[in-house]
Amino acid sequence: AVLMDVVYNHVSQYDYNPLKYIDKFYYFRLNNDCSFTSVSGCGNDLKTERPMVRRLILDSVIHWMTEYHIDGFRFDLAKLIDWETIDLVREAACQINPAVILIAEPWGGGYDPAGFSDHGWASWNDRFRNGVKGQNPHNGLGFIFGKWQGNNDPQSLRRYVLGSLRQFGGQYRNAAHSLNYLESHDDYTLGDFIRIGLREVDEQQRITDPDAHARLTPRQLRLNKLAALFLFTSRGPVMIHEGQEFARSKVIVKSKVPDPDWGRIDHNSYNKDNATNWLNFKHARINAPLLNYYRGLISLRRAHPAFRNATPRQIRFIDYPDSLILLYQIHYRKNTYLVLLNGNPEQEVLIPLPVGKWQVLADNSRASRVPLGVLKGKEVSLPPSSGMVLMR
Repeated sequence: AVLMDVVYNHVSQYDYNPLKYIDKFYYFRLNNDCSFTSVSGCGNDLKTERPMVRRLILDSVIHWMTEYHIDGFRFDLAKLIDWETIDLVREAACQINPAVILIAEPWGGGYDPAGFSDHGWASWNDRFRNGVKGQNPHNGLGFIFGKWQGNNDPQSLRRYVLGSLRQFGGQYRNAAHSLNYLESHDDYTLGDFIRIGLREVDEQQRITDPDAHARLTPRQLRLNKLAALFLFTSRGPVMIHEGQEFARSKVIVKSKVPDPDWGRIDHNSYNKDNATNWLNFKHARINAPLLNYYRGLISLRRAHPAFRNATPRQIRFIDYPDSLILLYQIHYRKNTYLVLLNGNPEQEVLIPLPVGKWQVLADNSRASRVPLGVLKGKEVSLPPSSGMVLMR
């Protein structure tokens, strides 16, 4: 499938935009003094409730789907688009392709992932991101660091596993609406978030050897793998950002354009048209163990539909004294899966195994669609900041 990112909430280069010359009072949202609103943070907010703005949106969506066979769209700052237009987009798109994928960035002038779910749209699940990784690497660390970000707790982790369903206190009517992710084009990459969060890299330091900086330390590698394992074993669509699979770092390059922050990590590189935003595949080779782990997780998820299609009734959580240990079984068709996640950065734990012959699909080293080995014994050791997936 091919998904297209669209930005209908505001226009760029307003001074040259044709909509301004047609009728700025018709096409744009204005303040009482006739200045242009900037709820988008970018200025020039479009008045999507106007019939001709709505038609522009609908006609372009239909055009891209019919002429270019686009399979779905991600709408930027979708909360700035009125609900009638949201419904008409879904209606028109489904007439062309009933399996169309519609994803909202559910903020911008508000925050309403539940509202988009009510209208049949998926949306970015930033609560999943914050609970697993954290909201910021300074004082908002999440589960993989052995912390509880904001209001997160063991119950919220279980909710994320189930697809953040409304019946368990989440935002969504069904798990297909919960687009789970750990990083996007905004903010720090997951790799940089972990580097800074572990205090192994200072975001203010000037990095002069990007290759040495990119190489993951053992602790950084463990947390990257744990985060990925949580992501790929949770219900709901999975999004990974470019370079996430090798812990990409966005270091501001030194170029002909003077930049006093060159050599520092960039947390928001929207304005860099240079190597800061390019992918360095040398770093993919440097961090091949993580890259291969992602490959294994992708193949595991594709080969075992339990991690995509299991219902809450088929999932049973197992209590454990340490709240940073997340354990659950999935009974799906003829197989039983056991997922073990240890968010404690200091403590290795022994987990009792239910009776049976357990095959290893993922551990803290590798992940695979086919068994990597068989466990013998009544318990298994789970190192700090690690996880396992077993199958019987």
